[in-house]
Amino acid sequence: MVNLKSMRLFLVIFLSIFPLISSQAGPLLKEDAKAYRGEGYKAQSLGDLEGALIWYQKAVQMDPHYAQAYNDIGVIFENQGELSRAEEMYKKTLKMDPEFLPAYTNLAFIAEKKGNVKDASHYWQRRYELGQEGDYWWEVSRQHLLKLGTYPKVRRERLEKKAAELSREIIKKSAQDKVTIIREARLHFDIGNQAFLEKDYETAVKEFESVFFLNPDDEEILDKSVKFYKKAKRLYLRGTALNGTKNALDYIENDDYQSAEKKLKDALEVISRITQEK
Repeated sequence: MVNLKSMRLFLVIFLSIFPLISSQAGPLLKEDAKAYRGEGYKAQSLGDLEGALIWYQKAVQMDPHYAQAYNDIGVIFENQGELSRAEEMYKKTLKMDPEFLPAYTNLAFIAEKKGNVKDASHYWQRRYELGQEGDYWWEVSRQHLLKLGTYPKVRRERLEKKAAELSREIIKKSAQDKVTIIREARLHFDIGNQAFLEKDYETAVKEFESVFFLNPDDEEILDKSVKFYKKAKRLYLRGTALNGTKNALDYIENDDYQSAEKKLKDALEVISRITQEK
């Protein structure tokens, strides 16, 4: 027969040491996970992808929140041509750690392979925004955004965000802080200049007008803004007039003379503005 007194004593002792065992188990499992991940990396370095995968999977079994190990598994799947499974692992990595930058890079490359410009732009943008300006992968993300045609937009958003932060600082400190105003004006000038180079003349005009509104105590920035503003405004109006004229010709070809007349009038008004501003 079981001695009830002995059983009670055993339960008391077990329950008293169980919290201690549990508290020590977590760190030990994480250490084991790191060790498994290290073995996986060795196997991968030797070209043993199957062996590496086994070690990485053991690592996440030990520590289900091990972001780096999920990313490693994704790399193995990608090397094996299993893009969907790789993508799943990279997304799981970001679920564990939203700031694990290599996963954004890996997802961006997969999206490019699939021809998905929207997702590629999104992941490159996140890599760009979370990265450190000037580092290697920050520059790579910038180059890819430029190739995808979304860099000017990303740069504009980044600079506008900085400008907004500076504006908040101005409110807190002083609206008359000349140094801050000059810095903000230069940000708007940079956005306008980039837009001008990309032939986005409408955005360029707006950004140079923002410089005029700030009226910074910097003659160089003001002079450059005036110079580029005039060019951008003329090119923007010219483009508007050309588009209006082309639309009018299209309407004429379709015998829609009423619409053609309206488009021509609008185009002539724009041409008149160009003449007046010369």
